[in-house]
Amino acid sequence: MQGHARKLEQGEAGSVGTTRRLFDKVSVAALVTASLAFSECRADDKSVGAVQTAVTCASLRGATIGEVTVTATRRIEAAGDNPAFCQVMGTRAPYLDIEVDLPDNWSGRLWQQGGGGFDGTIPSAFMPNAATGATDLNMALKTGRAIYAASNGGNRAHLPKQAAPMIWMSRTEDGAQSAADYAYAALGTTREFAKALALSFYGKLPSWRYFNGCSNGGRNAYIAAERWPNEYDGIVSGCETMSMAGQTAEWMTLGAIVGTPAALSSPQWDSVSRAAVAACDSLDGVTDGIIANNAACGFDPSVLQCGEPAASADAAVCLSAQQVQTVRKLSSDLKLSNGATIYAHYNWSPALAQTVPAYGILGGGFAQLATGDASWLTQASKQQSFYVDRDFPVFQSGLRRSGADHEINKIAAYVASGRKMISWHDGADNLLSPNDHIRNYMMMTNAARTMGLADPSTNTRFFVVPGGIHGQGAGLTEVNWFAAITAWVENDIAPSQLVYSSTDAATGQNRTLPVCQHPLYPRFNGTGDVNSATSYSCAMP
Repeated sequence: MQGHARKLEQGEAGSVGTTRRLFDKVSVAALVTASLAFSECRADDKSVGAVQTAVTCASLRGATIGEVTVTATRRIEAAGDNPAFCQVMGTRAPYLDIEVDLPDNWSGRLWQQGGGGFDGTIPSAFMPNAATGATDLNMALKTGRAIYAASNGGNRAHLPKQAAPMIWMSRTEDGAQSAADYAYAALGTTREFAKALALSFYGKLPSWRYFNGCSNGGRNAYIAAERWPNEYDGIVSGCETMSMAGQTAEWMTLGAIVGTPAALSSPQWDSVSRAAVAACDSLDGVTDGIIANNAACGFDPSVLQCGEPAASADAAVCLSAQQVQTVRKLSSDLKLSNGATIYAHYNWSPALAQTVPAYGILGGGFAQLATGDASWLTQASKQQSFYVDRDFPVFQSGLRRSGADHEINKIAAYVASGRKMISWHDGADNLLSPNDHIRNYMMMTNAARTMGLADPSTNTRFFVVPGGIHGQGAGLTEVNWFAAITAWVENDIAPSQLVYSSTDAATGQNRTLPVCQHPLYPRFNGTGDVNSATSYSCAMP
């Protein structure tokens, strides 16, 4: 721990220099006002909160910090158990928008939130609750009194030029900067803007810096670890595979089937999902609509082939032989002709009908980012021409060159340095495979061992959210990733078993389940309430 503390001190020194350089460009009038207000209330450190924050909240309006211009500020007063805070909105050309929320009684933490999908909007600290219809405040800000920072990834979804996702990344006009922002640059700009605001508001930089994200936000989190390892004390990365080239190849493999006789209809995908759940639901000791013990599930989609005598082969949604092979692609590893695995198979998910048809859009967007060729996204014939041995290496080199993909050794170096990382995945993720995430995670931890970290679990752990479809474990009220990572970083309390809490929007039924450390899964004890995590134990498959 002492060695880690020294590294943090060195990182802080570098951060101070960076932030001070940013302030060289700050609006002089705004800084004078802020500094005067700050000096009047600086006598007692504990009072650096309401008065000083309220004054600088208004005075920062119109200021330019680095390349970011403050476009709006508003003071939000305390309500119930929500703290008072100043919300600062900033923008940087061409299309990067940023939100930073600065709370009274600041804990010294910075919580940077990643985006999702192709971004396009800021994941605000105000979060709609689908189950209750209310608007919740992000827990890192609400209970952790952390500065909350997030951006739109350099993409405004409402732009007229954006006829389809990521068309705005075409390498013309503003496309090069937009592509760089989405790939990585928006993350650094957002962090430095938040740090500069912290120095203005509180007179000091954050003591603890965290990054959290799911899906594209999970990609953001790993990018943060490999690009700026000295800037983050703890990172939480969910529902991403640590290989966007492999993910793109998988999406394109299945996207290329759309519009061909091998494609399945939505009712057919629903039938596949139902049959898989029926076959493997009880492997965790309870029949509850969730496949928790995915490692033991051996569902064979051939039982759904037309003419198959099994009762599950419903004539209305039975599959042709070609369609069975399509389903097998989903449940099999993607390999090159030389036998090398580039993507590990999906688990069965109840949401296949809603997502498999979108794989071509997802894969096409990242193929465009890798190559600059928008036809990967816009032309069905281009997608149907996909050939994995030819196109995967092109995607791999292009995505790495753009900064959008990962270097596993650099992520391993972050972990080996002593900093903490939680990786996780929804067990029934329908967009990105938990098995491919685990495959790459294991390669990362093996690399950390070669760097001298005898037991990687001292610094990094992997968790699976049972039955969760893509993004269901992302909310800090569903799984408290905030409490887990801050306890580990600040108090050296390593997470071993967490809790997933979900509420059925239709019935209002609340359910909790253990979130087990890989490779364990939650197994029903045989007695007790099936909706309570206390009735389960984490068991080996």
